[in-house]
Amino acid sequence: MRAAVTVDSVSLSPLSGQGSISGLRVKNPEGFESQYAFELDSVLISIDVNSVFTDAAEIESIIIMQPIIIYETRIVSDNIRTRLANLDGGDAASSDPESADESGQQIIIRELLMVDSQLNFVSSLVSASIKLADIKIRDIGAEGGSPSAANPVRVVLQELMASILNSDLPSLDGLRESFEGRIQDGAQRVEEAVENLGGRLRNILN
Repeated sequence: MRAAVTVDSVSLSPLSGQGSISGLRVKNPEGFESQYAFELDSVLISIDVNSVFTDAAEIESIIIMQPIIIYETRIVSDNIRTRLANLDGGDAASSDPESADESGQQIIIRELLMVDSQLNFVSSLVSASIKLADIKIRDIGAEGGSPSAANPVRVVLQELMASILNSDLPSLDGLRESFEGRIQDGAQRVEEAVENLGGRLRNILN
């Protein structure tokens, strides 16, 4: 199943090859609570205009500034790996030859930078905001393969997943402590509310 993508605006100069994308958002796979998996407010693009009409169109650089990644995890799955699985086996882009670039043109991304990323970690027990290390990937698609746009997306998602797993995610002990703390805090609030209600009833009766 393909990801639903929305974009606020796109600008690209046909002379310089410089452009930008604003407000790009990618919806979560079905079955996850968060509406989006990615929110990219600013993406800067530089295209080699001389390569546009060749067999391999080259994007010199893609710079993604301050993206928000919503990482929603469950016991046996998460939204990023679910998206990867869809690309590998379920997406039309990877299995249907008609979904590839009709011209057969290869797309090469010489450099992709993801800078100042914010990871919003979401689980059934706790949520946390985590800063990810910057990601830099070079020569995506340069080794050939299918012209399908799913291929560079797959490379980026794999690199992002590795960055997430190497980040300072909440540990199981931390999740457990947070959950127990929320239970204790809730019990204390209930106890205080009951005690307060009892005091008010005593005042009424007196």
